[in-house]
Amino acid sequence: MSEQGLEQTLVLIKPDAMKNSLTGYVLSLLSEFHSGLRFSAAKIVHVDKMLAEEHYAEHQGKIFYPSLLE
Repeated sequence: MSEQGLEQTLVLIKPDAMKNSLTGYVLSLLSEFHSGLRFSAAKIVHVDKMLAEEHYAEHQGKIFYPSLLE
């Protein structure tokens, strides 16, 4: 089967999970409960305030918005 027909999903692991060394656990749970899942890449990115504001723009003005940016 070609990869063109496959669905792709982006998984974001937030900083608190990284700090608590839960990345491997999260990825193993994903592969355990989604047997057809195949990881094609991994990337660690430092999210600056500007990128966080862009990513969470839909939540701007909500009470929890500042904590998302942190």
